[in-house]
Amino acid sequence: MSSPLVVVAKGGAEHKRWQYVQYLYLAAFVLLIPVVLQPFEIGKMNRALVLSVAILAVNLVVGFNGMLALGHSAFMGVGAFVTASLVQDENWDFWMALPVVVTVGFALGILVGLPALRVKGLYLALITIAQATVFPTLVNIDELGIAKRTGGPNGKGVSEEVIAPSYFEWLPGVDGARGGSAYRYWCIVLILGITLMLVTNYIRSRPGRAVLAIRDNEAGAAVYGVNLPIVKTVNFAISAGLGSLAGLMWCLDKGFVAGQDFTFLLAVDLIIGLVIGGVGTLQGSLLGGLFVVWVNDLTKRISIPLGLYTLNGDGPLAKAIFGLILILFTFFAPGGIVSLAKSVQNRLIKIVPIRPDGTPAEDLDSFDPGMESDRAQSAMKLAIVGPVLVTIGWLLMNVNNLIVGCLAFGLRFSILVTAPVAMLVGSNELKALAAGKRPESIKGQAGMARLIGGLGFLFVVLYGLWLFITQYS
Repeated sequence: MSSPLVVVAKGGAEHKRWQYVQYLYLAAFVLLIPVVLQPFEIGKMNRALVLSVAILAVNLVVGFNGMLALGHSAFMGVGAFVTASLVQDENWDFWMALPVVVTVGFALGILVGLPALRVKGLYLALITIAQATVFPTLVNIDELGIAKRTGGPNGKGVSEEVIAPSYFEWLPGVDGARGGSAYRYWCIVLILGITLMLVTNYIRSRPGRAVLAIRDNEAGAAVYGVNLPIVKTVNFAISAGLGSLAGLMWCLDKGFVAGQDFTFLLAVDLIIGLVIGGVGTLQGSLLGGLFVVWVNDLTKRISIPLGLYTLNGDGPLAKAIFGLILILFTFFAPGGIVSLAKSVQNRLIKIVPIRPDGTPAEDLDSFDPGMESDRAQSAMKLAIVGPVLVTIGWLLMNVNNLIVGCLAFGLRFSILVTAPVAMLVGSNELKALAAGKRPESIKGQAGMARLIGGLGFLFVVLYGLWLFITQYS
């Protein structure tokens, strides 16, 4: 495919159709998790979403502001311990504690940010590393009464059970065996959704644009009137507040906090998730959280038989495999999963931006290959490949091997992309044929691509509905 299969104007009808497909997939993903996954798997998803918020907090400083801060595990710990103290000792509920936790994190961010942000680069990294390293020790200090509040080395449990009120039992998964895990999932999803909305608005606002300007050209931003110390400090404080919010979500999910949960290793996980997901992108924060939790878990479940001895994944093997995955991502997807996904999308669907006057920034016809187009043939291949890969994936499910199982999972879900793209390309090629831009010979291929792609997409929708109905009812 030398040229994109589909070229659409941003905000146009075809672009909106593609967005609707993406929204449908996202809604299905969110709705199916609490009714399809087992409670322990929902717990892993909860932890992934919690880490996504923490990675987003790191992203505000590292990705959007261009500063190397590596100590956000401490802010998470502060949020978690403040939450546990308020809920356990003061009999607050989690929602009452939320504004207090965010405020404490924000204030702490100002206290740390004012002196720390006077330095740059590796020196800032060193200060924040020290912050992350010292925190697990600070919560165990007896002399100041801190250990009494935090539980010291033994940690602190939260006795409040997170049980859905009766008027929330309509939520998927809440009324049943998955009830507790599912309700915590929906609470975390709600907090995550509101957080993403607020951060998106913040980045698009004038203060957010000032943050981006500092990242791109600090000297230039200062020339244009940006108050560097204030913007940096406030942004760092907002990031710390988000980190503390992630700590509250951690406490909400686990019901127990300890100093050893918030060591520098957690800060490293946050940086890994940020880099792998995509620095400076909101989507990257979400994908990074999913990557850190689920890929780590998969590597721990791998075992390699070596004669009489089996090399289990819960040990050096897991760390070696995880490290190898990171190296491969560094070489083949240096921009993270988001960059990789965008490169694939651009090969399939190119979205042309719109000028202020409403016209496309580039002439859409300039991307049209004309009478020599092979788009219909490519669409036909995509339409056929989808069902074939689904079939192979279902067959591989019978093989009792973790690596084969992951491959089967990926193959079965390939139709999510192939089906709607084939349907869209087939429809567009038939329109081009009607306009006289394609030879008559492509009619059969384009029609079959549209038909098979449409049936594949219908299968995906119906299968998702079937899963939801059978599991939820």
